Amino acid sequence: MKRVCGLLFLAYSLTISARGLTREVKLKFDKGCISLSNKNKKIILDEYVKVGKGDWLYFTTVSSDELKENKFLAHKKAKIRNRKIGKLLQENGVLPEKITYKYSRYEQIWVNKQNDFEQSVAVHGIQENNNVLIQRFKNIDGFTFVMSSGNILEFKPMSFEGFSEDVITLKIKEYTSKIDFVKYGVTAQGDKGMLETQGMYFIEAFSNDQKINLRRGAAYNLKIKQGKENEKFYSFYGKNKGGTLTWTKNQNEPFIAMELNDKIINKPIQEEPEEGVMNLTTDNAYSSGKFGAFYIDDQGNLQSGVPSSTEDVEVYWAESESEAVGRYLVGKFSALGWINCDRFYDAPNKIVMQVEINNGVCKNDFAVYIIFHDINSVLPLSKVTNGHYRTPKIPEGENVTIFAVHNSKKTANNHLAFKKVTVKSEKVKIESKEIDRTALEKYMNDVIY
Repeated sequence: MKRVCGLLFLAYSLTISARGLTREVKLKFDKGCISLSNKNKKIILDEYVKVGKGDWLYFTTVSSDELKENKFLAHKKAKIRNRKIGKLLQENGVLPEKITYKYSRYEQIWVNKQNDFEQSVAVHGIQENNNVLIQRFKNIDGFTFVMSSGNILEFKPMSFEGFSEDVITLKIKEYTSKIDFVKYGVTAQGDKGMLETQGMYFIEAFSNDQKINLRRGAAYNLKIKQGKENEKFYSFYGKNKGGTLTWTKNQNEPFIAMELNDKIINKPIQEEPEEGVMNLTTDNAYSSGKFGAFYIDDQGNLQSGVPSSTEDVEVYWAESESEAVGRYLVGKFSALGWINCDRFYDAPNKIVMQVEINNGVCKNDFAVYIIFHDINSVLPLSKVTNGHYRTPKIPEGENVTIFAVHNSKKTANNHLAFKKVTVKSEKVKIESKEIDRTALEKYMNDVIY
């Protein structure tokens, strides 16, 4: 059995260099020992977490006594120990390019702390779920979408690039619940701080198999049913950069409370027409109803059977009717993609909270969320190492749930950790457990609210 070695922290020395603050950590090994115990792994990772952004940390892994006794052997031990420390740091999420090995009298391992840490949460699965709303309509007709939430997206006629008779295919995904925010990595981090949201949307438009945009100068409306009115909300636009979603406010597009009593009439192009209704699509350009297959020829005459060519065949649709009645928050947007009805959440005291998972030593990284109980907001935490995370600035005293999940790519299981806490300066420590994906869904429904 390998000897378990003690790694003792002896001293720090602080120096100022042209590169910024540099800190030395002298490590003393038992005679001949090169292994790292779990306790000592934690010390190394904790010291990395403590050092400032952009600063340097270096480890001295050979003692003066070892050098006096056998200089050649001491140099060899230092190299082995340094490589073990380097491997530990990389396994715990430190970038390889931030680790280097330098020589003075003997080799030392140096680590440069990153200036910026990436969010642990990434946007995923946006259009790969059953809740995506897809509708097809003519550009000249426009369309008004009534979502399952009761919220409404209204596109006026000729809102999109192209010709009046172009068939527009619009894909919309709505995110209104905190479970949605966590499940799809859609969080409320603004470019100037934490947001409170009334709903997030991802919108794409296509025509003739090409992605298209709004016509220049066009805008569309979002109507939030029974939206919160005691604070001022605005249109926000999201930018997805490498999976990190950040929101930017448009000061000129405020949401306004209105009482609506509107009748909504649409002319959707349906894939599957109702029996007996002339309803042709651009995909098959003919249909079958109560009296069999039929189509409209170039002269506008109804013909039985299937057309020999689907080019220039007129498209038919059935009208749909609904209502928008009651109190709504109404705002406008002038771009597709990520949109949001938000406000920056102001609080007198904001702090950064630290979270430690599995005693700070983890080979697996986690997507870590902070879920506010009394605010419609979910924020991502930034990863320092696989076992250490930090929040953005958040309001002190709020009741929250820390929710961390690792999705294994090798097995069907996940690692989950969660804890209900009150926001304060003390570090939050949580332990993860391995669970299957069915259990993960259950925990999400139980824990997130």
